[in-house]
Amino acid sequence: MASARKRRLVTMLDTGLRASEAAGITLANLNLSEGFIKVMGKGAKGRVVPIGKYTRMVLWSYIDKVRAKPIKSNANYLFLTAGGEPITVNTIKLMFSRLAEASGVGRLHAHLCRHTFAINYLLNGGDVFSLQQILGHTTIEMVKHYLHFTSAQITSQHHKYSPMDKLHNYGSKSS
Repeated sequence: MASARKRRLVTMLDTGLRASEAAGITLANLNLSEGFIKVMGKGAKGRVVPIGKYTRMVLWSYIDKVRAKPIKSNANYLFLTAGGEPITVNTIKLMFSRLAEASGVGRLHAHLCRHTFAINYLLNGGDVFSLQQILGHTTIEMVKHYLHFTSAQITSQHHKYSPMDKLHNYGSKSS
């Protein structure tokens, strides 16, 4: 995967940002030392979105190595095209289209990163109230549908690793 794609994809998977929010990140709103991005979401609502250590490292490297080169006047945007212009939502859509084609994955789009982030956030122990804030949803109702996915995953995992089933050899080939 090309480095430009990687840093955008990593950022979106780690933060749950919408494509428009990722395209609109400015250097002024990026705080890598503290680990957050200030974004302007739907309805012109601002919020603070945390960034994980790996994503911070990827973005530090990008800024240090790629962004350090002389660029055009649009230097205030984080993600730029090879020509030095700010990326657009269409740039991100095209990136996902190319990734889908190259990987053979039919259903691959920017919003899927948001869903993937949300489900994995919950599976890894995050709570729905924090998730609501990170995603910028005004009500908890918007976040509840992710609980369905995590509940199915938790049930599946329990069926594999039930302590009582293991103790009594249920589900194993010998029973």
